[in-house]
Amino acid sequence: MKTILLASASMLAFSGAAFADGHATPNEADVLVFTGDVTLGYNDTDQGIGDENGFYWGADLDASMSVALDNGLTATATFGLEIADDNDGGDLGVDVGAGDFTLSLTGANAGLVFGDTTSAADTHWSSAGDMEADGFSSNDGETYLRGDVNFGGVDASVSYIIDDEDGDAGDQLEQLSLGVAGDFGSVSFALAYQEESDYANGSGDFNGDEILGLSVGTSFSGADVTIAYADNGTSGASSLGLKAAYPVGPVVVTGYYVLEDGGANEDDNMGINVAYSDGPVAVTLDYQDDQGTQIIAVDGSYDLGNGLTILAGFNSTEDLDEEFYAAASFDLGGGATLLAAFADGNDDEIGSPEYEDGTTVQVSFEF
Repeated sequence: MKTILLASASMLAFSGAAFADGHATPNEADVLVFTGDVTLGYNDTDQGIGDENGFYWGADLDASMSVALDNGLTATATFGLEIADDNDGGDLGVDVGAGDFTLSLTGANAGLVFGDTTSAADTHWSSAGDMEADGFSSNDGETYLRGDVNFGGVDASVSYIIDDEDGDAGDQLEQLSLGVAGDFGSVSFALAYQEESDYANGSGDFNGDEILGLSVGTSFSGADVTIAYADNGTSGASSLGLKAAYPVGPVVVTGYYVLEDGGANEDDNMGINVAYSDGPVAVTLDYQDDQGTQIIAVDGSYDLGNGLTILAGFNSTEDLDEEFYAAASFDLGGGATLLAAFADGNDDEIGSPEYEDGTTVQVSFEF
């Protein structure tokens, strides 16, 4: 990561362009931060790889600029540059595109965020397991405008999708979303709502249904317990879930059960997760039975202490589709990592590490 403290006309020009009041002045709080990553690898299958010969590469540069205004507000802009991606053409360095842009203006108790951010409901909602009726819209390329406030330990937000492809200015605000979350002593709560919308942009993470959700959580006898209810007013489906997590030494046991009613959801959902972590060893066992589909997954890792970590795992579904992987990750220092992995499965996201099918050798750098 490279950080530059700016006291120059460049940051003054940025802040003046973004905020017409002209009150911004360069000072020690004016910061420009660059981060980036580069990946080069080889996979012996074509599955999930853009280049047919098995080689793949990518390079990204992220920038964050912030300036403290003299009225107590802070302006921040972030964006990403895709320097190279073989999936977008195959020639190194020819594809440069801006993405993940956000612009925010924040104060002590309020803020305004524009760009690639989350909706109000998705920001504050807390579920109790795999609930079918709580499908609040998640950002997958949409541009959001969200306002946030904090009062008395309670966070509240309101947001809209900005439909910049619609020529009618009166219809540019799509799908009102509301979210509230807070704590009262040992009890936490979350309330979320999104209106029904016919907005369509091809994103699989956008849900045009009207959804209302309420969840409450607390802790007692060492266990964290969450109860949540979600109602889909468009489909008529509802979910009532109970989730509990209980630590036993180095083991944390988490389980949930969700009563599903109405809509296309015919079966209740349930699951249990057992996570063990002690020193260099970490093992996770996960079982889910969601809408009649059972999944069992085991993931484990062992840190040898010299920069080398061994990883292995498998998962299987009720129809006997099985996937497994084994890998070695070596920390080369300075943000560089060497990976060697073998995975056997049906897609390019095998196991929790989401390895490619086949044999993979990859080196990556973070700056």
